[in-house]
Amino acid sequence: MMTALEKEYGDALFSLAQEESCLDPVLEGLTLAVDAFRENPGYLSLVQNPALTKEERLDLLDKAFHGVHVYVLHLLKLLCRRSALGLLPGALEQYKVLLYAQRGILPVEAVSAVPLTEEQRQALTDRLSAKTGKTILLENTLDPALLGGVKLRYEGKELDGTAAGRLSALRRSLTQA
Repeated sequence: MMTALEKEYGDALFSLAQEESCLDPVLEGLTLAVDAFRENPGYLSLVQNPALTKEERLDLLDKAFHGVHVYVLHLLKLLCRRSALGLLPGALEQYKVLLYAQRGILPVEAVSAVPLTEEQRQALTDRLSAKTGKTILLENTLDPALLGGVKLRYEGKELDGTAAGRLSALRRSLTQA
C-alpha cells in the first residue's frame, strides 16, 4: 500500500516530467535508482548513515547517479536530506500509475503454476486488450501451489480462472441452491 507521501512525490515528479516532456528519461532514472538500492541495501544504509555529513551523503548520490535525469537526482537528494529514501519505490509506483494511465497502458499480473508460453501470453494479451481497450503490459508470476489455470490481477480486481478457483465457485453455487 502506497503512503500519502510516496504518492505526493510520485505526483510531483510526474507533473514536472510531463511539463518538461521528459517522462521516459525520468522513468528510466527512477527505475535505475530503485533497482540499485534494492540490489545494494548496504549502499542505501550508507547514504542514510547519520555518521556522515549531509554533504558527504549528497556527494555519494552525485557520484553513484551522475548519469540519471537531473530531476531524479534532485529527488534522490531531497529524500536523502529528509532521511526518506525509503519512499522512492512508492514514488516510482505512483509515477508508473500516472504514466500508464496517460498512455492507456494496463499492467496485468498473470499468476500461473508454470510459465505461460508465448502463444498463451499473446492470446491473453489480445483478449484483455479487446475487453479493456488498453495496451496490456503482462507480467507472468509463478505460484506452484496453483493446480492449473491462470489468476489475473489488474485495477484492484482479481479474476480467478484457476482449477481451485473454479471448484470453489462451483461449491458456492451448489451450497446456495
